[in-house]
Amino acid sequence: MIAAAIDVGTNTTRLLVARVDAEHLTPLATDSVMTALGSGVDTTGRITDAGLDLVEHTVEAMARQARALGAARIAIACTAVGREAVNAPDLLARISSATGVAPVVLSGEREAELTYAGIVACGAADELVAADLGGGSLELMGGRAGELSWATSLAIGVRKLTERFAIADPPARAVWDAIVDDVTRRVDSVAATHPTDAIVVTGGSAAALAQLAGNERLDAASLEGVADALATDTADALAMTTGLDAPRLRLCFAGAAALEGIRRGFGLDELYVSTAGLREGLVLEATR
Repeated sequence: MIAAAIDVGTNTTRLLVARVDAEHLTPLATDSVMTALGSGVDTTGRITDAGLDLVEHTVEAMARQARALGAARIAIACTAVGREAVNAPDLLARISSATGVAPVVLSGEREAELTYAGIVACGAADELVAADLGGGSLELMGGRAGELSWATSLAIGVRKLTERFAIADPPARAVWDAIVDDVTRRVDSVAATHPTDAIVVTGGSAAALAQLAGNERLDAASLEGVADALATDTADALAMTTGLDAPRLRLCFAGAAALEGIRRGFGLDELYVSTAGLREGLVLEATR
């Protein structure tokens, strides 16, 4: 069966169209648009009209692309911004009208469950602890033999951190320690309950940081090195040399600090980045 998933996140709206055969996914198409739905939500509690307009047009185009590729089923899910914005019902109504698909708002725990399934489907260790760093939340989860055994959601996200710590463009390097310490404190209690010797991290910022570092394994030196590089110039200037869009780059400083906080909280030498996650889990669920 060919199925599709559209993940409407705090930062990005992302598409995956894949062929599914006995829990094995073969991607046919992917797309990602920085729709920035969560911009200002921490302060105002509302998604802007411009954000709603952009997402409406984006999901309409993605659903059309998925159907053109033969997708028999399309799953659309909203994550942290759908849980937090007071006008989330407007978002859901617009998505439904634009695509003909009723979207769902995932709880943090349900988001973790689907992300875990997506990572496992694309190959993972028998015992897995994973972290999904989004724009508005951080899901931490773990399990064994493909079965999720625990999950928790924390109000840590790269857009939340960027706005909360008023990160400039280019970032002031001095704010690094404050963000890292804040994330470490929040992660400490989870790490104490669920210690591990390895973590797989996923999400758009994690993938961007791996690209900036030139390595899927991110240790303290590589994360600090990325932070140093981001602090040297504006996101617009760096976009010309890194291959990443400026809106994504503006969130990467907070993303690097968040990953460093996770690394310290769990007492690990490094984190491993995976590109698999929620979309893959949504596609699998859509075919069952």
